[in-house]
Amino acid sequence: MDNNLSIESKKVYFFGFILFIIILIQFTFVRNYSNYSDVPQGIMIEAFGFIADIILFGIAITIYEIVWKKKETITRYMEELEDYRGWNEKEASYRVFGLIKRLHKLNKTDIDLSNCYFEEVPFSKNSFNGFDFKKSLFYGLTFKKCNLQLSVFDSIQQKHIYDVYDYMTVVEKIIFNNCNLRDSKFMNNQKFMDLEFLECDMKNANLSNSSFLYCIFKPIDFKNINFEKSKFISCIFENIDFSNVKLVDMECNTCKFIHCKNIDLIKNNINPEIIKDINEIQKEKEI
Repeated sequence: MDNNLSIESKKVYFFGFILFIIILIQFTFVRNYSNYSDVPQGIMIEAFGFIADIILFGIAITIYEIVWKKKETITRYMEELEDYRGWNEKEASYRVFGLIKRLHKLNKTDIDLSNCYFEEVPFSKNSFNGFDFKKSLFYGLTFKKCNLQLSVFDSIQQKHIYDVYDYMTVVEKIIFNNCNLRDSKFMNNQKFMDLEFLECDMKNANLSNSSFLYCIFKPIDFKNINFEKSKFISCIFENIDFSNVKLVDMECNTCKFIHCKNIDLIKNNINPEIIKDINEIQKEKEI
């Protein structure tokens, strides 16, 4: 279908070029008719006008076909996406990813990806502006240089693996590397585990009312980020400036703050166990 759309576009360009040639000929030759009688002049003008009308009609029909086919294609792709929703297999994740790329080529950006499954999908330099990943199942994903502004990650699920040697349940990391996460939402999740945010822009992001375990933030732009009623356990914050951050009822437990600024702003909101870590870091800086 994408090839057909490109062919239709070529038709428009072709008709437009022919129309331009006809108009050019008309103004160059027909308008310069001092040596012609009135009758041939009228015939020539009418002939060129008739041909121009046909070409304009052809352009209108072609544009209509492009718009109609595009709408039809988007509808079909969205119906396919519905079929894959809730199918938690690796094949489903690649099929969904393929549909996302096709929809993007058709300039469809407001895509609901809730309840979809994503396993080891190569998200790189993709734009997911405003995508809704709510309640999707993630496994071993890396988002690299992606535009995720306004995207929603509320209540996402992470696939758990049973570790035979340690007799415990673990999850595969989800990595956001050099991504635009402005105005994104990581809310209402009881347990985000092993998330890594590396050199991301998280201005105005909302991480409220959630728990973060073993997560890494470095270095991140936290301007106007919302940590209200969120809990951080065994997380690492590196090269973070905590000014202009909403910290109401934020809790931290055994976290590490490395080369961070304005740590004093969070002392009143954190678990006493972390005070020791902060003091140790400050002493290291003084040395």
